[in-house]
Amino acid sequence: MLRPVILAAAAALLAASLAPLPAAAAAPTTAPAVVAPTAIADPSVEQVPVTVDSSNQSGWWRPLDSFGGTSYFAYNAPASTAGRHEVHIASRAEDGTWRDGCLPDAFGTCVTYVDDVGHNQPSIVLDGEGVIHAFVSMHGDRWRYYRATRPGDVTSLAEASSTLPDAGLGFTYPVTARGKDGSAYVMVRAHRDAAAVRDGRLYRFDTATHAWSRVAVIASGTNSSFYPDDLQVDAAGRVHVLWEWGPWPATTHRHLGSYAVFAPADGSWRDVTGAALTVPLAPGAGNTVVYQPYEDGETITSTSRAVQTAKLAVYGDQLAGIAYRYLTARSGSTFTGFDVRYASWDGAAWKRETVLARADHAVDNSATIGITRAGAVTRIYFVAEAGGCGGVRSQVVRAERSGTEPWTFSALGDVRRGLQRLRAERSVNGTDLLYVTAPVIGALWRATVPRGGEPGAGGPFSEIADRLLASGAGGLNVALNASVTVSSVLRAGTEGGKAVDGLCSDDSRWISAEGDTAPTITVRLAREYPISEIRVHSGYTKAPVPGTDVLRDFAVEAHTASGWRQVAAITGNTAGTVRVPASVTADQVRLSISDPSGNALDVARVYEIEVVPRG
Repeated sequence: MLRPVILAAAAALLAASLAPLPAAAAAPTTAPAVVAPTAIADPSVEQVPVTVDSSNQSGWWRPLDSFGGTSYFAYNAPASTAGRHEVHIASRAEDGTWRDGCLPDAFGTCVTYVDDVGHNQPSIVLDGEGVIHAFVSMHGDRWRYYRATRPGDVTSLAEASSTLPDAGLGFTYPVTARGKDGSAYVMVRAHRDAAAVRDGRLYRFDTATHAWSRVAVIASGTNSSFYPDDLQVDAAGRVHVLWEWGPWPATTHRHLGSYAVFAPADGSWRDVTGAALTVPLAPGAGNTVVYQPYEDGETITSTSRAVQTAKLAVYGDQLAGIAYRYLTARSGSTFTGFDVRYASWDGAAWKRETVLARADHAVDNSATIGITRAGAVTRIYFVAEAGGCGGVRSQVVRAERSGTEPWTFSALGDVRRGLQRLRAERSVNGTDLLYVTAPVIGALWRATVPRGGEPGAGGPFSEIADRLLASGAGGLNVALNASVTVSSVLRAGTEGGKAVDGLCSDDSRWISAEGDTAPTITVRLAREYPISEIRVHSGYTKAPVPGTDVLRDFAVEAHTASGWRQVAAITGNTAGTVRVPASVTADQVRLSISDPSGNALDVARVYEIEVVPRG
C-alpha cells in the first residue's frame, strides 16, 4: 500500500450558483436539480505518491477516472532502460489509501514502451461493472489494450488487444468515456495511410456481452488527418464528440474544431441543433458541426492560425461549451502564442470568445486545457507558463464565471519548475477532479475543486502572470516591473524596462549605447526590502564566442538608509548569470559597469536584474 502525501491547499474556491441552463435549440433538456449555496469549500492538492517518467503528459488523453468513490490515475513511470517507460495505474480509495499496479508483459513483469511525449500516453475508463480498461502508448501502432480481471483492482490488468475490432490498423490518441448504461467508449484516430487517410473511429464495450464493437467511422477525408479531442456522456446517455483536422499525415497545427453527438438509443448522429448527420463526416462538415472555422486566410496547412487541443463540458443532457487553444499569430514556436477560447451554441450560431489573449500578457499558456460546468458556472483550467531567466515555470490556472459575467482567474496549486499538463473531470458529486503532472520533476497531483458556496474571490489574470514572472529560481523577484533609470540606450526596443520585465530573451534586453564606456542601470523598488540575493543575467544567445557578450566588470550596489553601498565587485566575468549574495535592506539596486563586454561592440547587454528578498 502507498501512503498519500498531502500538499498545501490552493486558492479559495470560486463557488457556483447552480441555476439550470436554458434549453439548446431542438434538443431536450434535463438539468440537475438546483442546489442551495453552502459554505465555501477550499480546493485541495494532494501529491500522488509515485514517480512519473519525464515523458508523462496528459494534454490530449484521459488518464483519470472515478468510480464508486475511488479515483484512478494512469501514468508513465520510469523504466530501467533509458528512453522507455512502464505504464501504471494508481487508485485512491475514499479513506485516502493509494494502491499502484503496472501493466504486465507476457512474463508477468512490467511492460515497457518507447518514450514519445506527444503520443505514447495512457487513457483509461471504468465500465459500469467497475472494470478498468486501459489504452496505452500507441502512435500508429496496433491496439495496445489492457483490461482488469477483477473490478477496481489496479494490479489485475491483463493484455486483451485481440478482443478489439479493426486489428490490422494502427491507432493514435485514444480518448475514453463511460456510457450511462455502463458501457465503455473509446474514440481514436485510425491510420489508413495507403489511402492517405487517418480517420476518426468510435468503439463501444458492451457490459452485457463483454465484447467490443465499432460504432462508426466518425469522420474521414482523403489527404486529411482526424485528431480526437474529447468524449463526454450526458444525462440522456448521448455521447458528445469533439475533434479537429489537420493535413495528412500529421501536423502540430490543426484546424476546423468540430463537434457532433451520437445517440446510442437509435444509433443516430446529430449536430448541435439536433439535425441528423450522416457519418463519416468530411472536413468542414458545415457551420453546425464546425465550432471554429477558418479565419483570415487560414487553410488546412496554416501555421499562423490554428487550433491546438480542445475539451467540452456537458450539463444535464446538453452541451455547455467548448474550451480550446487558438493561435492568432505565428510566435516562432510550435506550442506558444495561443489564446484560450470558449465556444458555445446560442440557439442560432456558434458564439466564440477569447477568455485569455496571449498578446495581452508576458506569459504563455501550454498545450493542455480542461473545462467543467455545474449550474450556471463554467470553469476552464489551463496552465500558464513563463520562460524567464530561471528556466520554464508553470502555474495551473482556473478561469471561472457565472452566466455571462466576466471571467475571473485563480491559481491552483503552486508555481512549479518546468511544464505542467492536466486533465479535468466533473465527478458524480459535482466536485471537479484534476490530474496534474509535472514530468520534469517526476511528480503527479490529484486536485479536487468542490462546487458550492457563494461566488468568490477570483481576480484578473495579470495578478497570476506577475506572480509567475516573479517566481524565478530561488524565490520571489521584487524587481519585476520596477521603475528603471539607465545612462543610455542603444536603440528603440532596448530600453531599461526590458531588464525587469521577467523575460530572458534576446529581444527583451537593456542595451547601452555605443560610446557609453561606464553605463549604469538603477532599479527603484516599490519599497525598502531586506535583500538576500541579487541576480544579474546578461549576454546574447548568438554571441560568436560564448561569454564575450556578458557584462565583464561591474559593481552591484544597493541604496540603504545611509546611502549607496557596494554589495559586490565582479571582474573578468564570463558567466551569463551572476548570483550575488546580499545581506542588506535597500529600496534601490544599481549596476555600475566599468567594462561592458569582451565584444568588439562594447555595450552592456542585460537580460534581467532580479532582487530576491529574505523570508
